[in-house]
Amino acid sequence: MPANLPPDYFEEEKKLRQAKTIDEKISIIENMLAIIPHHKGTDKLIGSLRARLSKLREEKEKKPQAQKKSESLYNIKKDGAGQVLFIGFPNSGKSSVISALSGEPLEVAEYPYTTRILQQRMMRYEDIQIQLVDTPAIGDESVNMWFGNMVRKADIIAVTISLSDALDVEFELILEELKPHAPYLQKTAQRFLIIVNKLDLVEYKKYLDEFEKQIDSKYTVVPVSAKNDVNLHQLKNLIFNSLEIIRVYSKVPGKKPDLDAPFVVKKGSNLLDCAGKIHKDFIEKLRYAKLWRKGKLDGMMVSRDFILEDKDIIEFHL
Repeated sequence: MPANLPPDYFEEEKKLRQAKTIDEKISIIENMLAIIPHHKGTDKLIGSLRARLSKLREEKEKKPQAQKKSESLYNIKKDGAGQVLFIGFPNSGKSSVISALSGEPLEVAEYPYTTRILQQRMMRYEDIQIQLVDTPAIGDESVNMWFGNMVRKADIIAVTISLSDALDVEFELILEELKPHAPYLQKTAQRFLIIVNKLDLVEYKKYLDEFEKQIDSKYTVVPVSAKNDVNLHQLKNLIFNSLEIIRVYSKVPGKKPDLDAPFVVKKGSNLLDCAGKIHKDFIEKLRYAKLWRKGKLDGMMVSRDFILEDKDIIEFHL
């Protein structure tokens, strides 16, 4: 039986060939195993990937504790429904924006290079959690220890710039930093947000207008003020939409759906993709399913290749 591997799998395979660190390789192989379809034609490939993953984890465990500790400061494993990496120059306000979005304060100061290691906070978006990663400012001596690995694996890159008369210059300099990693970025245009912070500095408003006119239309620019809570709700929505994910709720026959813990899958996923996300046995044992979609469908029986939408409710019958 042929493997019939999806295009996303080959993208991850290409990244694996370029990966240098153990953590990067582990993360990519985990993504490959999540993407690969499960059937007889892929059994050997899945077994090979799992064996390679196991070997890498063993290798990681054998590393000296000092090296492990050092790596943990500059590598953050994905968590939640997606990972958003905030990058920018000193005093751009990355930490302030993350603190405001998550409600969990990070160290903030007027002097540059306050953030010295990678730090994460979780942002609640309705019924899911999204991981926000704060980074040392571009120009910090630690940048070469984390930049390539984190930029390549992040779901969204949030370029954060402080409102000033040099918006275009700062943005071009950040693009230069990203250029060496461009071939490996995940759908850069769709997963690239430009956050212009410190909207409260009204004397620079004219430079924002000029910047928005100059910027390539493929990029999304969102002006915010972390200090005055301006446009943060809009930024939350943009982050969710840029992740290109949907939430699906499960329902046990005869009972109400569980609306507190949705399963998160990629936009465009079908019923079988979701079944595999819940449990690998569901793929083979699934007999049929019923689906509820607000205002459209009410318990309709659907096929395995039925395309799901955000907030669908599914009742699986095995």
